[in-house]
Amino acid sequence: MRELVFHLGIGANLDDPVATLAEAVVALAHIPGWSVEQVSPLYRTTPVGLVDQPEFFNAALQMRATLPEEPAAAAVEVLTRVKELERLFGRVPTVRFGPRRLDIDIIAMEEIAVVHPRPHGTEPDGADADRPLVVPHPSAAERLFVLAPLADISPALKAPGWHGTARELRDAQRRAEGEAAALCVGAWDQASLRWV
Repeated sequence: MRELVFHLGIGANLDDPVATLAEAVVALAHIPGWSVEQVSPLYRTTPVGLVDQPEFFNAALQMRATLPEEPAAAAVEVLTRVKELERLFGRVPTVRFGPRRLDIDIIAMEEIAVVHPRPHGTEPDGADADRPLVVPHPSAAERLFVLAPLADISPALKAPGWHGTARELRDAQRRAEGEAAALCVGAWDQASLRWV
């Protein structure tokens, strides 16, 4: 086992998404052996793919956990834990890019690059069961709703395969999508465990 720093993206657009995301941060911090090191500001973002749905709220987290030495085993453990948490929060499979009560994605895990079969029950929405787990997230470097909060907490992060840092990629994507695609709407308050 080893300690590993990794980044998660969290998002929601159903029910009370801001409260759901704050509760998810607390729940992630209570997973045995895991700690939340940083919580980004909260962003209101435009939907991607399926645009006829409510706006999303998104944030990024820097986490630390004791995980298996082997990279694929570490990635599978993180994926399994976050998918369990999504289900506890009422997430049900839906169409790809559809509305959701809670979405948690692995953005990056230090220098780890993994392509590995997904465990049963962790399949992405709208995809067949053969779609592998890929770390870093295969489209994170192209999505402003991921990059804007990520660059706030880890601007120098350059995951394997990325052609720039989180800040550089965010700036390029902001020029492509426009400022309104991801608007900062709150800062994390550790005392109250919510965005204010």
